[in-house]
Amino acid sequence: MKPFSILLIRLLGLYLFLKTLFSVLPVLIGPMGSSYWSAEVLLLLMATVAVPMVGGALLWCFAARLAGRLHGDTDAGIAATDVDLVRAGTFLIGVYLVVRYLSVLVGAYVSTGSIAYEALVAVVAGLGMMLGDGGIATLYRKVKYFGADR
Repeated sequence: MKPFSILLIRLLGLYLFLKTLFSVLPVLIGPMGSSYWSAEVLLLLMATVAVPMVGGALLWCFAARLAGRLHGDTDAGIAATDVDLVRAGTFLIGVYLVVRYLSVLVGAYVSTGSIAYEALVAVVAGLGMMLGDGGIATLYRKVKYFGADR
């Protein structure tokens, strides 16, 4: 399960990095790209672009450590149950929410000085998914066996 999680964490990091890069690159190198290099817009651009790109690079670099903390440092092979996959997927969705919406939260605060509450809720939900003790896996197990005589 640990090698599978390492692969998925690295794919998530690559996705975050490339999606952010490819979404901002056409704007910066386009015909009106020089207007985005002003001090006011550059700070906002760096806040909303740098956070997901740095987060994606950190996910790529520290994928093995994150997988080790998620599954323990024992290498039990690839034999994984569906609950393990739900736990790993929930963790990855939480990481995505934190990295993606943290940039929205920082960008809104830098540009307007106010807090984007929808982004704050997404960050808190992502942290709950990352740091949770398997609550979603327990819910999945209950739904999976609902009505079954076990």
